[in-house]
Amino acid sequence: MTTIEIAVQDADGAYIALEEGADRIELCSALGATGGLTPSYGMIQSCAHAGLPQGVQVLVRSRAGSFVFDEREKQVQLTDVKSAILAGARGVVVGGLMQGGRIDVEFAEHLIDAAREEGRRCNRNVQVTFHRAFDMVPDQFSALDVLIGLGYDRVLTSGGAPNVTEGLGRLSALVHHAAGRIQIEAGGGVRPSSIADICATGVDAVHLSAKMLVSAAGGPGGGGDTPIERTDRHVVRAAVAAAHA
Repeated sequence: MTTIEIAVQDADGAYIALEEGADRIELCSALGATGGLTPSYGMIQSCAHAGLPQGVQVLVRSRAGSFVFDEREKQVQLTDVKSAILAGARGVVVGGLMQGGRIDVEFAEHLIDAAREEGRRCNRNVQVTFHRAFDMVPDQFSALDVLIGLGYDRVLTSGGAPNVTEGLGRLSALVHHAAGRIQIEAGGGVRPSSIADICATGVDAVHLSAKMLVSAAGGPGGGGDTPIERTDRHVVRAAVAAAHA
């Protein structure tokens, strides 16, 4: 059965995912505005306590924009990887590129080494996912081989397309190329209505945000009237039902 992963931004989202039958969550902050940034230590702890079957995968990304990071940004992310696992994460979602779009192999190796080292220290098996920086890579098949060689567990991808629906053909080809050596997780513009077609590609997991906007008045210094992003229980329920069908 295809795994359902819900991208959430708070503890309420984690418990909604649990109650509606999702398998795991990817936890991040500032999802709508930036595509996701590293959440706080306290938020990771709170969500880990929800007890999802496959736990919490924490996005580690220090800023929005380019996936090409300088040395200080890399060091921050390596520290955040260890902190996330110490806080209770079952895994981390990481990545980085070189100029021109190739995977930053040295950084990718340091990231997985940091995760495995902290996992051993915490006596916990951790998973490491390469995030959607993968969709910026010109040759995804060679990149997949690189990640397999480094020992990555999973790659999150839309098949290099603007959204998963447009990338179904590539996703199917990536599944074939992976041949069970690494999990292929489809993500990017996923809707419950598209999950049947996505599952037909043979992917191991489907990732969606299931977010809705709730109006809020922040006032001066509080973001004005910027709405708050929350997890939509009905979307999670529909996504789980579609995957199980």
